[in-house]
Amino acid sequence: MNSKLIIVTDLGLLKAYKLDTTPKGTPRLDSLADVVIEEAHHPLVEKVTDLAGRHVAPTAKKWGTPLADGHNLKLETKRRLIRQIADQIKRLVESNGEHGCWLAAHKEINHQILSGLPRSVRSRIETNLSRDLVKANRKELLAVFAPQLAAKKLRPIRQRVKTPA
Repeated sequence: MNSKLIIVTDLGLLKAYKLDTTPKGTPRLDSLADVVIEEAHHPLVEKVTDLAGRHVAPTAKKWGTPLADGHNLKLETKRRLIRQIADQIKRLVESNGEHGCWLAAHKEINHQILSGLPRSVRSRIETNLSRDLVKANRKELLAVFAPQLAAKKLRPIRQRVKTPA
């Protein structure tokens, strides 16, 4: 089996592993990259500086009312994070995924990540799981990807059969 690139991600963290086999045939995962996206770990209050909604409007004396409409800042932040993740996956697949890639992403962002990838990178993704496996250890990852490992090992070996003359 050729080495495979395994990528697991959610909105704030991306981990990449290289899957090889030992000479005895047992699978081995080596860590390639751990990318922490800092923007995902900061609260929204730190990003907004005008503190709208925390001041009392003229009509309400004792409780704050917003002075402006919501501008979908959370949605825009999520879209930017998905674009950053797609860029990181593109970079990893182009540099390490010559023999294929297996991807596992959270079910809410999986299809958005795939749509953000170029066609050449999407064609290298052989297995796509809609699961959040970022906090899984190496044994759990191997257990989840075991069906794909078994499918790769069970390829029939063609042997030449001599016919009697």
